[in-house]
Amino acid sequence: MQLKGQQSGALLLDVLLVLALLMILSTHAIPQAARFYRQAEVEYEAEQLLATLRYCQNTSAITADSAWGYGAKEPIKRYIYLQLFTNGNQLLAGEWDIIANHQYLPGVKVAKVYQEQGKNHYDDSIRLYFGADGRPGITGMMTLCIYYQGYPAEGKKIMISEGGRIRMERGTGAGK
Repeated sequence: MQLKGQQSGALLLDVLLVLALLMILSTHAIPQAARFYRQAEVEYEAEQLLATLRYCQNTSAITADSAWGYGAKEPIKRYIYLQLFTNGNQLLAGEWDIIANHQYLPGVKVAKVYQEQGKNHYDDSIRLYFGADGRPGITGMMTLCIYYQGYPAEGKKIMISEGGRIRMERGTGAGK
């Protein structure tokens, strides 16, 4: 009987060691899994926004001249507009008819980034359109930051040039 008691004590010690080892490993694995999840959400929404921007640009270039011919004399009625909000975006046409509406995944935010006095500032309400030549209705470069709330340094940047080039910066965070 004494042997049996010593064996069960050793088994308990083994179980406690395994549990301690699992706890140590989980303290590293859980934050890494959360970071991976945040980055996957941001990557997905960045790709979606990039595709939506290019769709808006191409559709405006294709339809602007034909819309002009059908009586859309005001620029507001000629182009497709992209309205960006913090939690989603809308494609608008004509007299602000909604073509498409997209809500970002929970926690993902989009904002226009600009620098003032050496600090990054974020504007979360943006209206953007592209002309018949594919150029955006902006002056200079526009930078959009797609990030997970509370983690702007892990975000992605989409840059839109005055000439109409749209590209996503990869490999570095948006806060850098």
